[in-house]
Amino acid sequence: MPNFERLRATGGMARLATSMPPQSPVAWSNVISGSGPGTHEIYDFIHRDPSPSDSLAILPYLSTSTVETPESPWYMPRESPLGRWHIPLSGETVKLERQGPTFWDSLVGQGIDTTIYRMPANYPAREVEGDGVFQTITGMGTPDLLGSYGEFTVFTPNAPRAGRIVAGGKFVQMRTIDDRAEAAIDGPPNHLRVPSEGEVVPPMQVTFVAVRDAERDLIKLTLGDDLVILKQGDWSRWIPISFETGIPGSTVLGLMQAPTSLPGMVRFYVKEVHPNLVLFATPINIDPSNPANPISVPPQFAADLAIATGPYFTAGIPEHTPEVQGSGLDEDQWLAKANMILDERIEQYRYALANFKSGFLFFYFGSPDQISHIFWRDQDPDHPGRDPDQGDRYADVIEDTYVKMDGLVGEALDSLRPDDTLIVMSDHGFASFRRGFNLNTWLLENGYIVLKDPARQTRSQFFSNVDWTRTRAYGLGLNGLYVNLRAREKNGIVDDGEAKQKLVSEIAAKLLEVRDDDGSVVIVKAYVVEDEYPDADPAIAPDLLVGYARNYRAGWATLLGGMPKAQIVDNRDRWSGDHCIAADLVPGILLSNRKIAVGDPALTDLAPTILSLFGLPQTEEMPGRPVLATD
Repeated sequence: MPNFERLRATGGMARLATSMPPQSPVAWSNVISGSGPGTHEIYDFIHRDPSPSDSLAILPYLSTSTVETPESPWYMPRESPLGRWHIPLSGETVKLERQGPTFWDSLVGQGIDTTIYRMPANYPAREVEGDGVFQTITGMGTPDLLGSYGEFTVFTPNAPRAGRIVAGGKFVQMRTIDDRAEAAIDGPPNHLRVPSEGEVVPPMQVTFVAVRDAERDLIKLTLGDDLVILKQGDWSRWIPISFETGIPGSTVLGLMQAPTSLPGMVRFYVKEVHPNLVLFATPINIDPSNPANPISVPPQFAADLAIATGPYFTAGIPEHTPEVQGSGLDEDQWLAKANMILDERIEQYRYALANFKSGFLFFYFGSPDQISHIFWRDQDPDHPGRDPDQGDRYADVIEDTYVKMDGLVGEALDSLRPDDTLIVMSDHGFASFRRGFNLNTWLLENGYIVLKDPARQTRSQFFSNVDWTRTRAYGLGLNGLYVNLRAREKNGIVDDGEAKQKLVSEIAAKLLEVRDDDGSVVIVKAYVVEDEYPDADPAIAPDLLVGYARNYRAGWATLLGGMPKAQIVDNRDRWSGDHCIAADLVPGILLSNRKIAVGDPALTDLAPTILSLFGLPQTEEMPGRPVLATD
């Protein structure tokens, strides 16, 4: 990696302390605000409403953005670690839940032009007041058109008639008769239709037709006014689609003109033509040229980028790992898609570099993260999920991705002017995820969770069968543990104060004693949140953060309240690398063409560092310090 070496030799390189927990929305919120979770109030991908108005005792929701309605926040559960979570879309008032300052508030406020490509945990983006020009496209947290993190569709004759839902997508039955097939793409529910009591509003749909050549592996696909010819193994271009509400354009809801259609766009992949016609469709992305929901500030910025570089993936995590985890695509197909996304990003990156004149420019690449999640087991000979039939076929995929990143660092270095500063950083490191610890199973076996019917212990989500009148603690999300606190939780039984502190200390001490079958340590640190983040809002924050050892992580069932029989299980999922463990075990990395002036930089130091490079003071909410030499 000669360009990383060139950057290190010019300036410096250091480990970069990550957030606790080292989850992407938490870590990037540290970067954005220059502060920790006690200020920005993001602790996980998932938070919970401890006292919901409906029948559930605990209501999980996505942490970074919610819909501002009386029922908000809410979710749409599926058989998935994250489920089909509703993210705000058309006609709804969207609230960014991240609190605290942003470093770009200060930059723009002082007249410094600022351009940000896909900062995670920043959906929806806010306008910024000041004399500087502010432009941003939203990243991780931006929904697809269904308001989810992404839902793929596989059209196949092998799906049951009613279809089959899997994590992050679904399989839809599509039969071919006389070499012709017709199927429908499901859009969101009709946002203008008011359901009757007990009625579920069906999705709006767009129909397409696929006709295959009788002999060759070739199809003609027609969707609306678009027609594309594709071979087996081909990806289509972006095809625009529009979901019609069927309501005349003059319809007015309240004082607001209601949109009569929702535009989006989709790409198809031809998995097979003969003997069975099988098509894969990406999640329906928001069309940057005609966005159904704002994905940039100013709104025209997203469209201008599409004009300059072509249509592009707008969903916040476009690689969408459930596609390969749930057999929507095989490894080769998913990797080809991930590289296609990277190529798309590289073109935009070069556009950003070419158009950068002065001020501040940020560009995010998610490829190393997503590819490491999926292909880590292929470079770990001790991972239980390794496929012996694949051997080392994918062992170099992660390294190859970093070599590509090295080339992009070289392009940035070559574009620098004499006084420019370049910072290259990652928000966390990585580790193998070999074994999953089912936290709620452990809490059950140690008497902290009590079931209504002990004979019905399952991996079912959302704490079904939990007796909250006798349960003292529960786990939710990737690292969080919560006390069932009186006057906070809907059915809380633990008194605040000394009783809570004693319980948290007791659980923390016992967790550190957990050992795997071979004697390995599973948890290396239990972080008491009121000690780590004394300003944390107790209605939002967990009471304890579990710091797993390398090779371990929360089991998949833990995320949404499941409790399988076994405490610790092999992780045989394609998602085989992770970083949601003890923070000091997965530091990020910091490189710059300026000398690094401190020996222990952290994510919270980046905002003060950026401000100092422009001669600006850090805000009082930023506890960090500038870490780069300025002379």
